[in-house]
Amino acid sequence: MSISALLLPFVLLLFFQWISWKYTDQHNKRKIKIRFIVISGLGFSLLFYCVFRLGVNEYESRFTTERWLNDDEGRVYLVDDLIKDHELIGKTKEEVFTLLGSPTETEYFKEKDNVVYYLGAERGIIRIDSEWLVISFDGSDKAMKYDLRTD
Repeated sequence: MSISALLLPFVLLLFFQWISWKYTDQHNKRKIKIRFIVISGLGFSLLFYCVFRLGVNEYESRFTTERWLNDDEGRVYLVDDLIKDHELIGKTKEEVFTLLGSPTETEYFKEKDNVVYYLGAERGIIRIDSEWLVISFDGSDKAMKYDLRTD
């Protein structure tokens, strides 16, 4: 989620509060001004919390081999950064194993020339299935493609 997506509702709230204050008679302006200040304070607090959480989530989703190896269930949040920052295509099996450790022992999606890594419960609100990283190798043991799959 981007910062602008977080700011838009807050800006709209301030705009509607300003319109409400502008078209209210003088007697009610004091009450509306106090309400505007309170709502603005709450809005700034909510905005600060959202920006803070966005930063924490961004930090926690950074791929490192140590995080990958120590958190099987959390890999689902690391895989996007892994794919973005580490070119898997062209790596040898040994290089992949050095980066990601031993593959998961499973029969899911297993074929002759691939390795499978468990990523954790699928992303989203309803987390029924699991996500998997499947890396396929060519005859010379170099990665030729990868897929993210759910079971």
